[in-house]
Amino acid sequence: MSEVFAFYKYPKPNGREYYMDDFTDQNIVIEVFDYCQILLAQITKAGWKFLVGHYGYEKLFELNLISGWMNCDSLIEYKVAIEHEMNIVE
Repeated sequence: MSEVFAFYKYPKPNGREYYMDDFTDQNIVIEVFDYCQILLAQITKAGWKFLVGHYGYEKLFELNLISGWMNCDSLIEYKVAIEHEMNIVE
């Protein structure tokens, strides 16, 4: 079975899980960022590792700007926010 990269709590009762194939689509990444912004989703540590490795910080920062999830003014500030997210998830 594939590793879960993110979890969205709807639809009830089981929610939706996101996997590597999902995260290769930038639109789905933006969707997950949107859900994270309103505290309805969480990206796993494996998900963050994949996102950083696949897209890099600069592209993720661009996707974040589209989503408006993390309020970061610079790429450096965004990297710090990502590192924080990676440290607080399992």
